[in-house]
Amino acid sequence: MMRWGTQTLVVDGPTRRVVRGRADLVTLGLPDGAELDVRPAVGGDLPGVVDLHERCSVRSRNRRYHGGSARPAPARLRRLLEPARGVTLLAAPTTSDSPTAPVVAMANLIGEGDTAEVALLVRDDWQRRGLGSALLRRVVWQAEQSGYAALDLHIQAGNTPMLRAVRRLDRPLTVDRDGSLLTLTVPLIAAVSPIRASLDLSVATR
Repeated sequence: MMRWGTQTLVVDGPTRRVVRGRADLVTLGLPDGAELDVRPAVGGDLPGVVDLHERCSVRSRNRRYHGGSARPAPARLRRLLEPARGVTLLAAPTTSDSPTAPVVAMANLIGEGDTAEVALLVRDDWQRRGLGSALLRRVVWQAEQSGYAALDLHIQAGNTPMLRAVRRLDRPLTVDRDGSLLTLTVPLIAAVSPIRASLDLSVATR
């Protein structure tokens, strides 16, 4: 169960790591003890996101963008930061002495109708530490709160870490294959249209 408030404590998935915070900011604890702040992106985050892409290997960027040089232009990244429908989440190490902690991971949730598309990018030195799985669970929660019926993830067949992260969700899914690209569709619990969810929220807050 997820309830949000200043002092809320939430158990995050089967690893039982703690997630605490407000709806717009959470702190994720990884199995190795590292903590990261995760929050929605804004336009002013563009330099940090550009830096994230520059610090990722070609392999990591190709896994995210599926081909080419996989170094998106700043204009495209700006659109990803503030999508018309959906949200982009950024993860940065929790530090008490630096207000400009580097962005080390990005999760995109882009809505189309009742379905949303999800994609992750994690900096190479933060991979294999559980951050991708934690971010994916956070995005699933965000999508359910927004009322989407399902998530689509386009994943290269050789991207074993991402496929493993999806399996760790422990949810039923369907898989379509087009060459080396897999499309995994994960149904969500809150199968309510985003428009209806928005109306319900406005009524509840009157």
